[in-house]
Formats: sequence, structure tokens, C-alpha cells
Amino acid sequence: MGKFLKFILWLLLALLALLAIAAVVLPMVVDPNDYKADIAKAVEEQTGRTLTIEGDISLSVFPWLGLDIGPTKFSNAAGFDEPSMARMQTVQVRVKLLPLLHKQLEVDKIRLSGLQLHLAKDKQGVTNWADLTAAAEPQEETAAPHPADRGGSGLERLAIGGIEIKDATIRWDDQSTDSHYVANIQSLTTGAIVPGEAFDLDLQMQLSQKQPLIETGVSLRGELLVATDFSAITITAAKLQLDAQGDSLPAGQVMATLTSDIAVDLAAQTLTLPNIVLDTLGLHVTAAASGTGITTDAPAFKGTLAVAEFVPRKLFQGLGEEVPVTADDNVLQKANAELSWDASLQHFAASALTAHLDETSLTGEFKVKSFAAPAITFTLSLDQIDLDRYLPPAGGEEDAVKVAPRKDAATAEGTRGAGTASAQSDKLPLEPLRQLDLNGDVRIARFKAFNLSSHEVQIQIRAKDGVLNISPLAARLYEGTINADVKLDARKDTPRFSVKESLSGVQAGPLLKDLTGDDKLLGTAMLKASLEGAGDTVDAMIQTLNGTTEFSFTDGAIKGVNIAALIRAAQAQLEGQPIPKQEEPNQTDYALLRGTATVTNGLVKNNDLFMESPLMSINGAGEVSLPKETIDYTLTTKLVGSLQGWGGKYEQKLKGVSIPVHVGGTFSKPTYTPDLASVMTDAAKAEVGKRVEKEKEKLEKKLGTEIPDSLLKGLFDK
Repeated sequence: MGKFLKFILWLLLALLALLAIAAVVLPMVVDPNDYKADIAKAVEEQTGRTLTIEGDISLSVFPWLGLDIGPTKFSNAAGFDEPSMARMQTVQVRVKLLPLLHKQLEVDKIRLSGLQLHLAKDKQGVTNWADLTAAAEPQEETAAPHPADRGGSGLERLAIGGIEIKDATIRWDDQSTDSHYVANIQSLTTGAIVPGEAFDLDLQMQLSQKQPLIETGVSLRGELLVATDFSAITITAAKLQLDAQGDSLPAGQVMATLTSDIAVDLAAQTLTLPNIVLDTLGLHVTAAASGTGITTDAPAFKGTLAVAEFVPRKLFQGLGEEVPVTADDNVLQKANAELSWDASLQHFAASALTAHLDETSLTGEFKVKSFAAPAITFTLSLDQIDLDRYLPPAGGEEDAVKVAPRKDAATAEGTRGAGTASAQSDKLPLEPLRQLDLNGDVRIARFKAFNLSSHEVQIQIRAKDGVLNISPLAARLYEGTINADVKLDARKDTPRFSVKESLSGVQAGPLLKDLTGDDKLLGTAMLKASLEGAGDTVDAMIQTLNGTTEFSFTDGAIKGVNIAALIRAAQAQLEGQPIPKQEEPNQTDYALLRGTATVTNGLVKNNDLFMESPLMSINGAGEVSLPKETIDYTLTTKLVGSLQGWGGKYEQKLKGVSIPVHVGGTFSKPTYTPDLASVMTDAAKAEVGKRVEKEKEKLEKKLGTEIPDSLLKGLFDK
């Protein structure tokens, strides 16, 4: 037995000696450079490409079986400008010899330097590796053997000492889209890679693109764990840092830091990112995401997202944009948002959306279906918003607000009612409107815009195939309600629109006071309108406006003109008396004001205005030009009561006489001019008529018979 053990021991020593001799002698006897031509020929036969090994090949055997290869290049596919698809300066791969006897693969650190890889696609969409993948495809598909059926030939352990890549360049040139990108990898290093054990990853590279020119520094660090069966990868404390610079970027530079844990399970087809944190442009964003079926044709993802409170004004500055000029400097001071979401390759949906901007809170949800032809649905609710605080101040930015919020009359007169059309409006975005597929519902508890206050606002928006419908557009305002239906048809070159509107129970005075700064008309308003027009600008729409309106006002007054005072003044002038002093308010009270109007190409005509008050009745007829903002109107007044109630002493002299008052000027500067000649003629006729009537009665008594009125008609027609 002892002799046998000695034999075994000497045999082992002999084998070790032979291995040692082979490790020294084999590299001296066998020169791998002698096989360069054979290697190149084999590559060409398999790929149709040329492999050129320009440097030397070094061989080592024990304790590492390895190769060191010098400068090498691999030719490009035919039809591409770059002669080489890949070049490298050096590559070193070494495998430990003895563990192979125990089915264990131990690889030393893999080192690669000076890699230049050119990836390209021509104008027809063919890549420069398409021929390689075609050549690599098997002629007949065969099922991969189950590990249990491999006769125990599989590896029991794999270990790689690490990966070290330096000075590598990867270029992507897509001629079909004229896209060009370059990735310069300064370094990519890892710790020892052993399945089931964590190792460090450190990547430093520079990304470049040509159009637009952007240079981005990229740093990625983290701890990786690869499952022993390679079915799962986990990255712990992954940290990605970006520093992008370019004229097309906000402020010329964007910096961002993204951290997260990442888990990919290929066997379960899942992706998990439980704690994403993004910091960029002064924003702090936290999120979580997960996915299922990640490598299938129908992956599904869901998650949450929250944007911590930030200052919008600082965000504009970070984006390199000018901070909007607002009427209130205290707005755009704070904002935040959060939502839950789910997505697939065909849709994105956000639910449980909450957001805050200054004192405004928003809740809602929205969804986008079919990214190829997006269909958008949303439901949004706001508790309150004062839009005027966010608009430019009146008289600030050019053409900022067509109707200025509450403003002095002098300023308002300088911007509107000058007898000319307003400045050319911007054209409607017709192409986006034609592509829009939208179904939305907006509700606002309290809303203020252009100094008009409303509440319980409801807006439903529908857009499909170039037709936009806003119906209903409803709100409560100034003790009344408004309801409107708006339609815009952009299917043709010249879009058409229609508006149906009804106003009920609205207090006109407070509304006009808030809108224009002047409550020229008081009373409870009712309005119905049906209007339509065409054009791609607001001005064009006004100039083509056609339709009908019906209106009435009750228990109110027209401020700025006292028709009774105008009558007294006209009467005093008629009699050569001084104009009496006006002591009552400069307004005309009424119990009812009603009428209808037709609109033709922006010209509003009304022939049936009727106003009733205890003192007088007024009929009106004329026209108003919306494009020019001018007035040409005549009010015909008849006294039905005494002027004494207004302090006059001529209580009966003009009773029943028609008194025309011409209303002219502009919207902001209306003028009121009584027709004195008509007043004098009618008054004279009335006086003559009274005397003739008395003489007629005397004559009829003398003659004992009635005298026909036709005999006296000529007296009143001259």
C-alpha cells in the first residue's frame, strides 16, 4: 500500500512538472502569429468581411491560458463610407487553467483599449451589421437542450476578474434620419464579476450629437448583482449624472442627477424601480415604477410621480427663459404636483392628479390612447383661480389683452373704440386643430378673468376630425347664469365657427363695471344670440359675423345721458329760455328695455328697440359696427308723463311730441345729439293742431254738422 501511494505521489509530481514545462516551452515552440492568415480566412468565410490583425498575438498557458492581441481591425459592410466597422488597439483575455478541470471558468480581468466601433444605417434603412446577423441565423431552429440533458457538461461556476475598457469610441450614423451620435467612453470598470455576488460598476463617458450640437458628460455608478442563472440583475444605489451643454439647451446647460435601485427579472418578466430621485433645474422629483412582460410585445408599466414644491419663477430662469411679466408680482412663487400613472406601448394614463400653483388647487385625471394617433381624454377640477394675476399688466406687453381689466376711462379710450379695427390677431393653429382628438371636462369653483368674476364654471371640450365643440360652456355670474355652445370647423382652408349663447338674470351694471371700469348700463339682463362667421383670425371672424340676437333689460338705467334733461334743454332753446340746471343724476331710468338685432358681416342692425319708463317711451333704430367699433343710432322719444318729477315747469307742452336723439361716436366715446329742428316742427304742429281743433269745434257748432278731418289734413303735412 505504501508503494502505491508513493507511485501516485510521484505521478502527480510528474504531471505538475510537465505542466510547468509546457507553460514555459509551449509559447516558445508555438507562435500564434503563424495562424493570423488562417484566422482571417476563417472569419472571411463565416462573415464575408476582412479581419486584419496588425499587431502581435501573445500566448500564455500556465497558470493562465490567455491571449494578448495587438491592433486589429474588422472591415465594414459594402456601401458604407467608413472602411472599418471596428478597430481596437489591444485586448487581453486570460482563463485560469486548473479550475477548468473542475468545470469552473475563472477569467482574469478583461482589458480592452482603443476600441472604435462604427454603427450605421443607410438612406434605405439597412444597417452595416445586417449581413452579419443574417449569416449568424441558423438554417433550422432546434430547441435548446435543458440543462439536465447536457450530460453534466455545463459550467458549475463562472468568475470574471472584472472588465476594464479605456478610450473607446462608438459612433452611430443614421443616414435615413440624418442623425449622428458619438459616445466616447473614457473608462468602464467593474469589480470581480461572480454570479450571485455583488460588484461595483463605474462608467465615465461623453455623448455628442450634431443636430443640434449637444455635448453631454455622463457618469454612472452603482453596485450590480447578477443571479447565478443570469435570469435577474439588480443594481443597488445606481447614480446617473448628466452635464449637457449646447446652444439649443435651456440657458445653454442642463445638469441632472438621477438615483434609484433597479431590479430586472427576466424569468418573471418584471422591472422594478422603487425609489427614483431626480434633481434638475431646481426641481426635486421622486417616483416609483414597475413593469411586467418587459420583453414581450405588450409590456405594461405603472408607478407614481411627485414634484416637490418649487418656485416657478426660478424654473423659468433655469430654463433660460424670461420670467413672464404678470400683473401681480406675487404669483408664480410656489407649485407642486403628484400623480399615479400606468402606461403601455399604446397608451399613457395619469390618475389621482393633484397640483398646486400659488393659491390654486387642481385635481383630475387624463389619458392618452394610441400614440400613433393620440386620443386625449381628461377631467380637471380647480377650486379657484384669478387669471388676471397671471396676465401682463394693462398697457404692458404689446397686444397682451384685447379688453383690459378694470382701467381708467382715458386708458380704455386709448386702446378701444377709436373707430378702427383692433390689431391683426394671431392666426388660429389650424393644423394642430385638425389633428386633435380631445374629450375633456373642466370645472372651476371660482374663476376670474378680464376682471369678470364667475363661479360654478363648467366647460366640456370635444375635438375630432377637425371639428372643435365647446358645449356646454356654463357659469353663474353676477346673480345670473350664462350658457353657450361654441363650434369651430377647421376642416376647410377657411375655418367656420358658430356661437349660441343665452344670458339670464345677470346684473349688467356690476358686469360692465368689472369688465370696462364703467357701468354705463344698469338692469337685469336677458340675452339670446345665434351667431356664425368664418376666418382664421379673430378680426376676420368679427368682420364675417352673421346672426340674430334678442335682448331685454328690466328695472335699470342708461348712465351718461339724461334724456329728460336733453328734452328740457331742447324745450328751453325752443322757447328762447335759459337751459335749466340739471340736478338729478345724469342717467335715464327705465322699467323695460328690449329689442332684437341682426348681424351681417359684423354690422349690427336694430329697428325695434323699445324702452319704457314712467315718464317716456323710446323707440330706436340704427346700426353698430363691430369691426370699426362705431355707432349710428337714432332714439325717438315721446313723453307720456310730466317732466315735473324731474323739476321741470314745462310738464305738458311736449307731451306726445316725437323727439329724435341721434347716438353716434364710438364704443368708448358715444355722443348724444337731439334733433332740434324736428322738435321745433313737431311742437309747432302740435300747437297749430290744438288751435285748429278749437276753431273746428266752434265752426261745427255754427254749421250744425261735422267737418271731415281730410279737409284739414293738409294743414299738418306742411
